[in-house]
Amino acid sequence: MFYSVLTNKRGMALLLVISLISILAMITLQFSRNMRQEYVLSTGLHNSTLLNEINRSGVAIGQQMLHLDQAENDFDSLHDSWALLEDETFDGLFESGTLKVTIDDESGKFPINALVIRKRTEKKKTTPEENNKSQELENNARNILWRLLREEPFFVEDGKAREIIDSLIDWIDSGDGNGEEEYGAEESYYRSLSPPYSCKNGPIDSIEELLLVKGISRELLYGTDETPPLAPLLTAMGDDGKININSAPLPLLDAIVLEMDKNSAEILINYRENRDNREQLRSPEWYQSVPSFPEDIAAAIQKQGLTTVTSTFFTITATAVLHEQRQTIAAIVERTDDDINVLRWDSR
Repeated sequence: MFYSVLTNKRGMALLLVISLISILAMITLQFSRNMRQEYVLSTGLHNSTLLNEINRSGVAIGQQMLHLDQAENDFDSLHDSWALLEDETFDGLFESGTLKVTIDDESGKFPINALVIRKRTEKKKTTPEENNKSQELENNARNILWRLLREEPFFVEDGKAREIIDSLIDWIDSGDGNGEEEYGAEESYYRSLSPPYSCKNGPIDSIEELLLVKGISRELLYGTDETPPLAPLLTAMGDDGKININSAPLPLLDAIVLEMDKNSAEILINYRENRDNREQLRSPEWYQSVPSFPEDIAAAIQKQGLTTVTSTFFTITATAVLHEQRQTIAAIVERTDDDINVLRWDSR
């Protein structure tokens, strides 16, 4: 009897010890997991901070390149140092991590806000000649966008193209519905949607905003597996309608004037890509001296008056990589006579 009780007590003690060891093991395992998680989070936060600082350095490098270019040149082309920055690797600049920087010329794209000029300046004192000039610039800008949508590679149907342009005009102008364009949309249309929202009646602030405008689909703006995106050809920066002919891409050059065709646009691109012709690109009318370029098209471009060879707005994109982590910062900047000002800052 005594032996049985003693045996039971020893068995209970053994079970208690085993249970305690199991509990301690579980606690230790959980503690280890928590510590590892905190380490990973701490390391990730540390890496994110480093990536952010590397990218900010990249934006600063881009700003400095644009500033130096302005001091060296009175025109902008894809031969400039800022345009060639993407070829630099910046090896050795940082103890760890890599950096790539690219600068995109926003002034070589179609300025959407140029679709509406007069209504934004109605409160200003302008002469009849200035009003007529503004109307002419508006009409030319609208025709460029219509051709851009209608021609290769987008081939937007005519009625749809008119809907997009009229809706953009109604979105940007300061009207309240009384001046709605024939194919456009004002407040009543947008309030009828689910969910409803208001017509902006103000300038476009970003390309993403275009998705709110009647007629503009995500497929058109950002492309699909079969079709290219329209977004890289558009900019929300600037409103005077001017397009840098030294950096405008092929589809936009093809849409500059009615007389232009793809072959003629390719002649201009081949000419400006030749490094030997770099100094000729200084002249706003360099296209007039391009061999084999049609004189009637050159005359039409000159008459229109929407091309330039200087740029004001740029997008500096910096991408940093550190221990398989990647971060990108895109800064839209305005280059003035005195400084390079950041207008918008996106991190992704």
